[in-house]
Amino acid sequence: MRAAIVLAAGRSRRFGQANKLLARYRGKRLVEHAVAAALAAPAGRVIIVAGGDVRVARAVRALGGPRLSVVTSLARHRHANLKRGLQALRAHENEVFVFLGDMPDCPQGIGRRLAGKKGNFVRAVHRCVPGHPILIRNPRAVRARLERGKRPFESGQAVRIEAGKGAIRDIDRPGDLR
Repeated sequence: MRAAIVLAAGRSRRFGQANKLLARYRGKRLVEHAVAAALAAPAGRVIIVAGGDVRVARAVRALGGPRLSVVTSLARHRHANLKRGLQALRAHENEVFVFLGDMPDCPQGIGRRLAGKKGNFVRAVHRCVPGHPILIRNPRAVRARLERGKRPFESGQAVRIEAGKGAIRDIDRPGDLR
């Protein structure tokens, strides 16, 4: 069975004092866009890795639904937050999509396209620039690599799927919302 992880634990330093995941973009909070993309993927459960800002976890929980789980990570590094999400997988969840909470323009249907390709790692790209989401077919091996302090995988290992600009466009600064 497949799960999806949304990494939403970042500190938003470049965004200023506000938490960017709570900023409005096209009528919804940034994190809501990412969760919607994850829910649209062929995954049984969506795990949101939230940081110390309880408002993010509250916003996600307000979306409701039995497919959503929220776990907390106070780590500062994306790989540590990914490890936390992987730790939350259930025994039967043997594949996982990884979405980023600050990418509101994730292409519709990209999860199904990734799932349709073979390979241990299948990654959305735009013009050869690595993006998200990523489908990991052996999350326990990735978790073991992270626990040994290694990168989750080498970029050359991924099967790449052209997914358009939304696969690489993230929001870092308030001006990026325009």
